[in-house]
Amino acid sequence: MKTSFPSFILLLLLCLALLGCNRGDKPIPPIERMDKYSTTKQYPGKVGTESLAAWKKGVPDIQDVRIKSTADGQVEPALFYASESSRKKPLLVLLHSWSSGYLQVPSLPFALWAEKYDWAYIQPNFRGVFDHPEAMASDLAIQDIMDAVEYAMQNAHIDSSRVYLVGSSGGAMTALVTASRHPDMWAGVAAWVPVFDIPDWYEFNLYYPHRKYNSQIISALGGEPLPGTPAFEEGKKRSPSTQIHQAKDVPIFIAHGINDLLVPASHSIRAFNILADPADTISQEQMDYIVKEQALPEGLEGTSMDAYFAEGDPPVVFSRTSNNVKLLLYVGVHDMAYNPTLLWLNEQRKQMQQDSTAVKATPLAQ
Repeated sequence: MKTSFPSFILLLLLCLALLGCNRGDKPIPPIERMDKYSTTKQYPGKVGTESLAAWKKGVPDIQDVRIKSTADGQVEPALFYASESSRKKPLLVLLHSWSSGYLQVPSLPFALWAEKYDWAYIQPNFRGVFDHPEAMASDLAIQDIMDAVEYAMQNAHIDSSRVYLVGSSGGAMTALVTASRHPDMWAGVAAWVPVFDIPDWYEFNLYYPHRKYNSQIISALGGEPLPGTPAFEEGKKRSPSTQIHQAKDVPIFIAHGINDLLVPASHSIRAFNILADPADTISQEQMDYIVKEQALPEGLEGTSMDAYFAEGDPPVVFSRTSNNVKLLLYVGVHDMAYNPTLLWLNEQRKQMQQDSTAVKATPLAQ
């Protein structure tokens, strides 16, 4: 049968389009737990280890990129992974912890997940260790994170309904501040053992003078954050405590170890209380008991079961979801578990308006 010229051209164009769409695409395997990895404390080596060589060995296609700040023009480094597939993909933004920079190695399993399931991944420096004014959740640091998101958007085919933010400790604190400042960006935010209030944590650390954190706080804030001082006001400005209410429409997963002696579990509980329905909040008396006794008080109703935790993860002692926030307390210290974080994030989606502007997140997965 003779094919007309216009039909032949149309068929050829269709074939070329299909080839272009599939070039570099591989089937995405079913989502499953990573058996090899448990928590950052269990990852080989020290939590603060930084090594580009380790990253290159673990994820050969990872890129060490440079991103210019739209706030002050500073060029900041970041680790970036974007597969060659043509499909739209989630973006995972990973924030390093308080005492490390963007090459922090124990977050490598998150990038391995991205590589396996065709996610994009970026780990910005956002001014590095929290020991100078430009770091520690400053305005510049928050803008660095948003600039990193924009870089990923420009250099990978990102599904804007699936942009996720993760951090632990100082990174979790910064994640909660970033979610508060830019709530329309995120489909889900996971914060492990976050510092909720910098001046309060400074006061707590006065009982531990051997720790370095208070000297870093003084350096970053320009003085001791004592009530009535400019440093106190600056510390509050950089803390989730004064702004997390702005993230009430963002699905947020907050987890804390009841044995954490570095950042008390009350920091996570206070964050939960602001975002939760008033009927679901945890009382000050119950909070104090948890911190002092490292156990749950009688009468605190919740569940010790959680769908995202399994053998190999820290044992769950309390889980409660209210509005868009999920609080989880586990037996353990200052730590972060890979699988629960990723499995929860994978289920989060953001609803979009027809003009592609985000309006709200989907209901929080339990």
